[in-house]
Amino acid sequence: MKVFFLLVITCVFISCSNTKHLAKGETLFTGTRVHIIDHEASKKERKILIHDLNALVRPKPNTSFFGMRIKLRLYTAAGDSIKKKGLRQWIRNKVGEAPVLASSVKLNTNQELMDNYLQNKGFFFGKGSGSFKTDSSKRRTVAVFEIKTGPQYFINKTFFVKDSSRINGDIDSAFDKNTLLTAGAPYNLELIKAERLRIDRDLKEKGYFFFKPDYLLIIVDSTIGDKKLNLYVKLKHREIPPDAFSRYRINDVFIYANFKLNGRDADTSKDQAILFDSYHIIDPKKKYKPAIFSDALLFEKGEIYNRTDQNSSVSRLINLGTFKFVKNRLEPVSDSLLDVFYYLTSYPKKSLRFQIGALTQNDNKAGSQASVSWKSRNTFKGAEELNVKLHGGFEMQYSGITRQSNIYNVGTETDLSIPRFVVPFIKIQTSDNTLPHTLFKLKYNYESQSILLRINSYTAAYGYNWKEGVHKTHQLYPFNFTYVKTDTLGDISKLNAYYSALVFNVIILGPTYEFTYNSQAGPSRKHSFYFDGLIDLSGNILGIVQKADYEKNPDLLFGSPYAQYLKVQPDFRYYFKVSNSLNLASRLLAGVGIPNGNSKQLPNIKQFWAGGNSDLRGFPSRLVGPGTFTAYGESKQGNYFQTLGDIKLEGNVELRHHIYSFLNAAVFCDAGNIWTYNSSTSFPGGKFSTGFYKEIAVDAGVGLRFDFKILVLRLDLGIPIRKPWLPENDRWVINQIQFGDPTWRKNNMVLNIGIGYPF
Repeated sequence: MKVFFLLVITCVFISCSNTKHLAKGETLFTGTRVHIIDHEASKKERKILIHDLNALVRPKPNTSFFGMRIKLRLYTAAGDSIKKKGLRQWIRNKVGEAPVLASSVKLNTNQELMDNYLQNKGFFFGKGSGSFKTDSSKRRTVAVFEIKTGPQYFINKTFFVKDSSRINGDIDSAFDKNTLLTAGAPYNLELIKAERLRIDRDLKEKGYFFFKPDYLLIIVDSTIGDKKLNLYVKLKHREIPPDAFSRYRINDVFIYANFKLNGRDADTSKDQAILFDSYHIIDPKKKYKPAIFSDALLFEKGEIYNRTDQNSSVSRLINLGTFKFVKNRLEPVSDSLLDVFYYLTSYPKKSLRFQIGALTQNDNKAGSQASVSWKSRNTFKGAEELNVKLHGGFEMQYSGITRQSNIYNVGTETDLSIPRFVVPFIKIQTSDNTLPHTLFKLKYNYESQSILLRINSYTAAYGYNWKEGVHKTHQLYPFNFTYVKTDTLGDISKLNAYYSALVFNVIILGPTYEFTYNSQAGPSRKHSFYFDGLIDLSGNILGIVQKADYEKNPDLLFGSPYAQYLKVQPDFRYYFKVSNSLNLASRLLAGVGIPNGNSKQLPNIKQFWAGGNSDLRGFPSRLVGPGTFTAYGESKQGNYFQTLGDIKLEGNVELRHHIYSFLNAAVFCDAGNIWTYNSSTSFPGGKFSTGFYKEIAVDAGVGLRFDFKILVLRLDLGIPIRKPWLPENDRWVINQIQFGDPTWRKNNMVLNIGIGYPF
């Protein structure tokens, strides 16, 4: 009941009048209403116009969240007579928001903005008028604008005005095919600006280094009738300098491989340059192999200048990870030749990094992780990067009815990254903005689960990582070897079913491929998508050759059984920007592992789990499912540490609202479960079947995110609203919520503390 009363008091506080503190004669400006009073524009176009015209009005009204002006309420609650420093001053001026008064809204100025916007959209005769509508009893005012758009003009035809210059011919050669100003499109000033930029970009790809968009003029002829107009694109010959007409080629390329940012003492001489693959490399100390520059740079002597190669070359040098600063300069040496200069400032060759952190989990566990990493850049003078990392940590249970084992782990990792494809007998050239990387990995991890188990895992891998454009990333490991050995302490027969299932000695040998698409890279947009797909194979060729059969007797490799399976894991996310302060995030994750031949189940390190602070947040960590099985019912307490499955389905929806500076709030709902591919005595009721949709667990909750830019601290409070282990007709438990009952809260409310967003 305390929580309920607190919520009631908070709502009453927020809903209190925000206008009683206003000066006499003043009213609060609460927004704008735009009405289009004619029907010249289509219904769809009118809807867009109303939205855009509303957004033009300045000043903006006070921000609100579901109709509550929280920031304004905090501002007025802090009072007027406050000290220059202190909590009240911080609440009033930093968190709060001063009232936006109707007297600050200039109707004529806003109307002029709207008229100008309409003209830019092709409504040349659009006109409107504005007025205030005031509710005297509530002291609130809205601005009402009545708009008459008139007819919208459309493009009839776009002409490029020809002349005898070479640059004119280069523009005209594909103008009709590539122009953005197509027949039938509505007149739009932003589209005209975009067309000038398009032509400029096209000319930059053809060698016109000094050309600018301002050298183009677009004339509008709206006199042809029938609400149509012609556009004429031409060059401003009188304003174009001679060098803008010139088409440039690359002359010499100079690379200062160890340039120091020390002002007048910076060495820019060419005396010690060596020639390699037509590049002049100035590296007196021979810190770098010249081949890395011929791999990274796309410009070649004699080729026509183009902006794509210029930008890609700079990007590739930056993404080598060896250079802290990359500066590029182009200098004309004649009316048709450019010299190119690259000034590269190196990172320190070696670095040492320490990390330590604490963690808590929603299953009453706390612990710590620490690591020390040593990095060597340009290890073999080819921009390679060698990383060696030592790490260790522990997790210990500090409370809770279900007693679980403490975990201790220690391990080491060694990674070598080479900025090119290392493929025997083949040299692969790429032309993207980033260089591909060949990766070599060695890893060892030792984990102790209290007095029960010791798990040793050894991994060796060789693969490639490369990008395809801005949004697509590929990662392929053709060779991937993992050996897992589990030692039990004591009599295995005395261990419960969960630990019996965890004892798994196996070799995992097979390729993996992962593809990631992320449309969030680049400028912010209303709709964003993220997709990550993983294909993981093990032992399939060997299993076919040996005709492996788990039921008869698993075949061995190097004296140990090997895993044979196919695993596919797609992860799709969609982000919708509702407004500047409100975002909707959603995720759908599906994982399917099919053990076959030499395996009855996936190796435990490859299996799925459900429940946790980035998963099903209303349930204990890793204890949901599989299927209708439950590991933490009254009859199961103390028997299971976590549950695992070969198949997983999960969906999440989260509404995120920006409150103040670093503080964000969220409302979320999660649904999902895991299943085993084959029947398991460890997890009765856990096998996947056609009725899987009846076994979905669902939770809901609220959260806070403290976004400090370099770190996001997340708090989520979730409760289960559907429990799949209950009888089929009793699984929805939303009607059993009792916030005032301490026993219910203890058994159902789960607090998650995490770093970063869950998805």
